[in-house]
Amino acid sequence: MAEIGIKELKATASAVVDSVEDGAAYVVTKRGRPAAVLLPVEEAEDLVLANADEYVRMRRQARAAHAKGRSVKLGDLD
Repeated sequence: MAEIGIKELKATASAVVDSVEDGAAYVVTKRGRPAAVLLPVEEAEDLVLANADEYVRMRRQARAAHAKGRSVKLGDLD
């Protein structure tokens, strides 16, 4: 993921947004330290959904069930 300083971002915002629309991602730095991330909308949605409370709860339940041997192999689902 490329880094871009906030001053450079301000000067080239339109071009940066165009490149993000095309799939690029940036870490925005402020005084040399990471401050934000710019991602294409699709990637941001995936990130938000992957960390949504309900999904995290379901993932933890599935891992616990697997650890207790209560899961099945994919091929056995026929």
